[in-house]
Amino acid sequence: MNRERHSTSAPTAHSHHPPMATVTASANDLFAQHLVLISRVKQSQKAHRRKLRALPSPPHSILNLPTIPTPKPSPPPSPPSSPLLAPRRKPPRADLPPAKRARTTHYENYVPEEETIRNDYSQRYVDGGEWPQNWVLGAEPERRFEEYVALLFMVFRPLV
Repeated sequence: MNRERHSTSAPTAHSHHPPMATVTASANDLFAQHLVLISRVKQSQKAHRRKLRALPSPPHSILNLPTIPTPKPSPPPSPPSSPLLAPRRKPPRADLPPAKRARTTHYENYVPEEETIRNDYSQRYVDGGEWPQNWVLGAEPERRFEEYVALLFMVFRPLV
């Protein structure tokens, strides 16, 4: 059985996917071209309908058909990523031993009763306005499968 050896280095994001700026520019270019096309079709429809109305017996069934609709305007842009809000501080608790009190003041999400630090990202957004995705580490596509090399090649290999 002939087995090929694969390198264990992960492919970079740029090797399989164009940069987001390129994708955005390409999409904007396509939208602009589409807008020009729709405008030309509308002008053509108006010109043809004028010619049809000028006929001795105009085809009213065709003239009564709607023209290409005008698209709805785009929604306003999304807000910036994380709004800057001052985090709310909990008042110090005198009922805690010094070690737990120190952890409570050092870590916002420390729960002394459970002796744990909670990673409640939804609550973090409510309290301080920080988006949960700001806290996901190592989620870049080129690092996502570092520990699962076989899966890496299944996901990133080119389709044959």
